[in-house]
Amino acid sequence: MRSCLLLPAFSLLASLSGCGPVDGEPSIPAEASDCPALLGEGFSETRAVDIGDASSGTFVPYVDGAGVQLILGNQGSMMITPWVRVEALPGDAEETCHVVRLANELEGPLASDPEGIAAAQFNVQFIKTGSFLVSDGALYHPFAWDRETLEGQKLGLTVTVRGDGYEGTKSVSVVLE
Repeated sequence: MRSCLLLPAFSLLASLSGCGPVDGEPSIPAEASDCPALLGEGFSETRAVDIGDASSGTFVPYVDGAGVQLILGNQGSMMITPWVRVEALPGDAEETCHVVRLANELEGPLASDPEGIAAAQFNVQFIKTGSFLVSDGALYHPFAWDRETLEGQKLGLTVTVRGDGYEGTKSVSVVLE
């Protein structure tokens, strides 16, 4: 019984603690759900993949040279929060689990600084939306530097998505704002 009371009490304290966006910071989008990815051995098929923003409810792919908004995360790190989509085929389930690898390569003065996260891998829930499977939330991809250091930096992003029997990769170069 005691443990049943701890979670609601912790949630209340966390909501009152002031974590999250302040002073005009953009709000933090919902994080993509974690799921068990049970994939076969081979990836014989290739599918189109995109990385972009869906915070407005509509997926908008990142394009080379476009700005990507930095967001102050709940734990104080600056991060980007991209969504991922993959081409869907008629036989795909309405909800699927994919392994998503997000790698970044900074250009310029931060390129040789080892303090940043170079890559992260996620097991992500995807939902079928028309002819695409779209992550059901954003991927939280933090950086070790502050906003002033990151603003204006060019970032090469590569996303690789693996599903049951297929994979796809997309690379794009963006500017951090």
